[in-house]
Amino acid sequence: MHKFLFFPHVPYHVTTFFSVINELNSCDVSIVYADHLKHYGSKKIKESIIKKMADEKNIRAIPYTPQLLWKEKPDVLVVMNDWGGWPKRAVEDAKKMRILTVGHMEGPEDYYDTHLDDGYPGKKRPLYKKVDYVFLLGKYDEQYYKNLKTILIGSPRFDNFFNYSINRSKSKEKLVGINCNFSYGLYADVANRWIDDVISVVKSKYFNYQISQHIGDNTNLKGLNVYTGSLYELIEESTVFISRFSTAIIESLLMGRPVIYYNPHKEDQDTYFNPMGAFPKPTNKKELGDAIDDILGNKSKWLAGAENFLDSHVANRDGKSGKIFAKELIEIAKKKGTLDPYFPIRSHIKYIIESITRKFK
Repeated sequence: MHKFLFFPHVPYHVTTFFSVINELNSCDVSIVYADHLKHYGSKKIKESIIKKMADEKNIRAIPYTPQLLWKEKPDVLVVMNDWGGWPKRAVEDAKKMRILTVGHMEGPEDYYDTHLDDGYPGKKRPLYKKVDYVFLLGKYDEQYYKNLKTILIGSPRFDNFFNYSINRSKSKEKLVGINCNFSYGLYADVANRWIDDVISVVKSKYFNYQISQHIGDNTNLKGLNVYTGSLYELIEESTVFISRFSTAIIESLLMGRPVIYYNPHKEDQDTYFNPMGAFPKPTNKKELGDAIDDILGNKSKWLAGAENFLDSHVANRDGKSGKIFAKELIEIAKKKGTLDPYFPIRSHIKYIIESITRKFK
């Protein structure tokens, strides 16, 4: 029996893995979620969201500790990132134990960006350089991993767009959806100015607006129209959707909604450098206003351009990414090696040294 340990970084990653786990459940496998939110999070968290979501699907969710890998001894560890926080530590420990590791690229990556201080200030983050295998979102990403083991997967999270009908007539006349996603402090210094710009232009066009705020975004939106439904519901209801760098741009295209990438702060994100006719990318308020007019007058032109962009950036747009993901995991698990029997001793010694070092700092 193969065992897989999934490490969701944030709660919505739990649902990303659901279609994969549905496929794996038809095989003779064991599945565990590493739950780091309750164990290492705020003491105010009485019940982990990750555990609650996992329980609803009858998936075991165990608080993450550095000893969890040795206790569970999975054949494969699956993470969403390998460059920061506890997922990075888990990957490093797994490799020392000779456990195979997979990094899943669930959305577009900011390969060039150096704005976020997550241990690599002023440097490009080493995205998916520690894992043994990288599951890529699309063909575009292959250029960054020429010397690594990669597999084109797409995103199981997008499978719902193809397996369930999207109400394309649900959009409300003169409603602009705004994606406030300055999550985890990324470009937080320009967030309010960005929001003010967009709302100012939208109002000048006599449009209504609703703002969807990312779970990791702390922008003060008091007094503004904040949407209470899901991001996807807002995209469905919007005539036009506006965002900074975010997976929501791709999701809007997949849902058949015109989208604008508004980038007045000149963030260095190469994924959207060439929109291939899929969306405009204004950098000031005048250009944003012109982009809204252009989209409203030439909606079919922009939606036609979306196909070329999606072909390059999203693999397996047929609702079967979860099935492909599961199949590849099984094949990787067959290559498992023998665990290092001395890892628990070395890990315990390292923990003691780190504790003593912190005590005397």
